[in-house]
Amino acid sequence: MSLLGEALAALRGRRRNVPVEEPSAWSDDRALVGAIIDGSQAAFAQLVETHQRTCAHVIGRMVGDRDQVADLLQETFLAVFRQLHRFRFESSLRTWISRVAYTTALQYLRRRRLEAQWMVAVEVPEELGIGDEGPGPAELSEALQAGRQLGAALERLSAPQRLIVGLHYLEDFDLAEIEQVTGLARGTIKSHLHRARQVLKQELVKHATAGELL
Repeated sequence: MSLLGEALAALRGRRRNVPVEEPSAWSDDRALVGAIIDGSQAAFAQLVETHQRTCAHVIGRMVGDRDQVADLLQETFLAVFRQLHRFRFESSLRTWISRVAYTTALQYLRRRRLEAQWMVAVEVPEELGIGDEGPGPAELSEALQAGRQLGAALERLSAPQRLIVGLHYLEDFDLAEIEQVTGLARGTIKSHLHRARQVLKQELVKHATAGELL
């Protein structure tokens, strides 16, 4: 089986006999990328395994159709495989791969004639005040990780807000990385996070109050 076929089989959960190679050979992203370019099936399988969760998050938040995520993941890693030789480490590998996932999802929306709807949703006016209202970053990150009654609150966010909140608080992307992945201005990203914190604060307060009444 070809390198690409082997890696995509691994992505689909049907990993075959991928040769075992010394992990020390891929001690960093440069070593991993070099091994893939040199034809290592195991190295590409490792890249897929490492980054598929983040890519699934990006795609799922954008397209809103769980049935499409697996197919778009395959499209994403096919594009990664084809373009990897052009990667120049001007960003982190995970940021670049996440950008490929974002672009793949955007192309899907374009095919479905939903791109304009997404672009309107992401363009929040930058002049909105960015205050400290809502839970702070540490508190919100802890609450999200613990899954404290926030499922309903997350569904109240717009799709771009869910994407940005997930990247920032669950995947630990900083604002510069989110800017690189989405192409959005820093102020727009901050506006989304500000609005999202306000909504999540309301949900946290509501459940805290309900807990006190029980």
